[in-house]
Amino acid sequence: MKLLHELASQVLLGSGRRPPDLPEPPGNIGALLKAACPQGEDMEVRVLRCAGSLALCSAAGYVPPVAEGAPPPLCPEERLALVDDPQLLSALPQILVNGPDTLRREAFFRLASKSYCLAPSLLPHALTLGQENHELRPALLPVIGQRGQWLAGLNPEWAYAAGEAAPASDLALWENGSQDQRKHLLGRLRQSDPGQARSLLQDGFSQLDARERASLLETMSAGLGLPDEDFLESLLADRSREVRQRAANLLATLPDSRFSRRMTERMAACLGQAPLPGSVFPLEAPAGFSSDWKSDALEENRAKNESLGERAWWLYQIARCVPLAWWTKTTGLSPGDLIEWAHSTDWSEAILRAWYDALLRNPEADWAAEFVTQTDDSGLRIDLFKVLAFLPAPAREQHWLRLLEGTSQGRSRSGLLAQLVNDFARYQEELSESFSHRILVEIKRLVELPVNAAGGLYEISQALPELASLIPPACFAAASEGWPVSRPEIEYFSKTLARLLAIVEQRKTLHQILR
Repeated sequence: MKLLHELASQVLLGSGRRPPDLPEPPGNIGALLKAACPQGEDMEVRVLRCAGSLALCSAAGYVPPVAEGAPPPLCPEERLALVDDPQLLSALPQILVNGPDTLRREAFFRLASKSYCLAPSLLPHALTLGQENHELRPALLPVIGQRGQWLAGLNPEWAYAAGEAAPASDLALWENGSQDQRKHLLGRLRQSDPGQARSLLQDGFSQLDARERASLLETMSAGLGLPDEDFLESLLADRSREVRQRAANLLATLPDSRFSRRMTERMAACLGQAPLPGSVFPLEAPAGFSSDWKSDALEENRAKNESLGERAWWLYQIARCVPLAWWTKTTGLSPGDLIEWAHSTDWSEAILRAWYDALLRNPEADWAAEFVTQTDDSGLRIDLFKVLAFLPAPAREQHWLRLLEGTSQGRSRSGLLAQLVNDFARYQEELSESFSHRILVEIKRLVELPVNAAGGLYEISQALPELASLIPPACFAAASEGWPVSRPEIEYFSKTLARLLAIVEQRKTLHQILR
């Protein structure tokens, strides 16, 4: 408002030396100001009363700007039911604002299972959550309803949720969006229409810089199939080593691809026939580097810090591109027997590293179980926690307990417990009742230790909200009781505990009302 701006300019340096001229507009506003700021009052009081009156008039008389063009279409009639339970209406805003994501997903899934959608007041925050966190979208989209899709069509940043309105904006996003936006768009299209996503990526792929080519190529892993083979084969000759390697990894994921057949033929040449039934298969690394191997993204020279010798390096590169199923089919041995056999050869590091890479590419539970139990002390650079993720939840719980029992120090135990919780949260898996009770007992024991002995109590504090989102309802009481909170030196833990208890109460509400 012009009058308020003029008044503010006059009193910017105070009103003592030069009293301001209070505005005296004609009409009702002038009469209001004269009544609110009578003569005889202190100038400071008159200025403040005048400013307050002008601000109130400005807000009361606000007229929004007139938009150009046609107004937006009306929101379609909602087909889903709106939540009307007061307790649930109180819990949902807290869940959306404070999380964690595991709890948000559970709330969305439970709402969808009962054909509910989010209240209109929650939609802006929910759509922004989905904009920032792509992993939330599969759970969020079924509960935004018609109004959520309608709102998303009015805001380009929410276009991911616009339903049928999305394709028109997709092309513009692909042409003009940032690298991250284009990558997320490709990832979404690979889920629904792999061919369209491949066509978008293929057109103009060579004009992108190496880093962007490699980054966008990652999206091809979703919906990967033999129709992608020709495009990926062409990338084996890409000028970027990283792009060549990623294309080779994708082709190795397709056991029927020409690339996989070439690699199994090379591997078969290194693996001899067992002289007698039940005897050990002989294994010999390549004697030299064949000239045609470069066309399949194999590297002749090792990196300076590579621990493998020259021939082992060639063997490793070939073996890592061979499907794990080929080994069991060719030798007739189980994954456990094969790992024992690999340890007995002269090329154990190369073969075990190759199998580990193949396992990360195509997870198989039986191979993962053997890797967890047979390679602990092998000295290989293996991320045990990645392998654990490939096991069914009950088997993972048993291995986690074994790891905990083998760890005695406070700091390492707390870090391991935090990693355990993050592992199950990453794959959105609820813990079993017995396992949850065991973990809660262990965490409470660590909290009771002296601060120096507990060591990494901060790590546990960070993981507790996720843990409260993963335990089954039968453990809600155990999660709410028995915490040592009387020691002044761990007073900071009370904030974490308060959040844990709030999450438990919110989950109780979800389970009671959305059963």
